[in-house]
Amino acid sequence: DKLEQVYADVFHTEAALVRPHITCGTHALTIALSANLLPGDELLSPVGLPYDTLQEVIGIRPSPCSLAEYGVSYNQVDLLPDGTFDYENIRKAINEKTKMITIQRSKGYARPTFSVTQIGELIAFCKNIKPDVVVMVDNCYGEFVETIEPSDVGADMIVGSLIKNPGGGLASSGGYIAGTRKCIDRCAYRLSAPGLGQEVGANFGLMG
Repeated sequence: DKLEQVYADVFHTEAALVRPHITCGTHALTIALSANLLPGDELLSPVGLPYDTLQEVIGIRPSPCSLAEYGVSYNQVDLLPDGTFDYENIRKAINEKTKMITIQRSKGYARPTFSVTQIGELIAFCKNIKPDVVVMVDNCYGEFVETIEPSDVGADMIVGSLIKNPGGGLASSGGYIAGTRKCIDRCAYRLSAPGLGQEVGANFGLMG
């Protein structure tokens, strides 16, 4: 409880899920996505194509147990040639099925890193169109490099790996999801079991 409260306090969120058996950032993102998307929902990326491993999670590249296999559709809006957001086409892409928007913060193979201010502007734009849309930010490599985090500018969930910035490059495993209580409860049920959630503890006393 204390470990996860520390993360919630640091990221200024209602709750957090922090576990060593979340093996990496991709695992944490998979939990956040699969816990908060249901069959018939659509996931939208307004920042272009996600990185390779997440493509299999989503089902852009076919893979067993992908979101696509469970009836979750995917749409994306590519960045403009100068690396900025294509607001016109983002507006067109958001529809009644759009349940979640995913934003990758860190630099990709052919795209820039986004500042928290830029992310906040994008979140505000999307939520102005659809106030109930859930916004998840892939925060990997972005933690603690600015004085504010995406959770301070409207993100419902921020997700990352303890192997990277939060673990100082020393942790061999682990991931976190911080955000609204509703989203985090669902993530905890997905990680352990419905009805159990965070009650089973962060490390079962094995790391004392």
